[in-house]
Amino acid sequence: MDQRRSDPRAERPLREPIRHPWPWVALAISVLAGVPLYLSPGLVRPLVFGVPAWLAGSVLAALAFSALTSWMCLRWWNLAEPAEEAARNDDRGTA
Repeated sequence: MDQRRSDPRAERPLREPIRHPWPWVALAISVLAGVPLYLSPGLVRPLVFGVPAWLAGSVLAALAFSALTSWMCLRWWNLAEPAEEAARNDDRGTA
């Protein structure tokens, strides 16, 4: 009963989200959502908390972009560091 589980991140397969299309699509959508191309020039109204609505939308899109990027780096990216790769190669060579 005194067994410990190994680190679940250590057993995950190596993967890079850069090779999948959905992160690029999600990042592109969040960038395009932050650009107020859909409004007429010089539009200030309606105001949201004292700032134009398009500015609030741009801030929300920037927050979505940074949250998505952070989530991908922390949870989805699993790359081996050079020291880990060297240790893994040493283990394979001795076995």
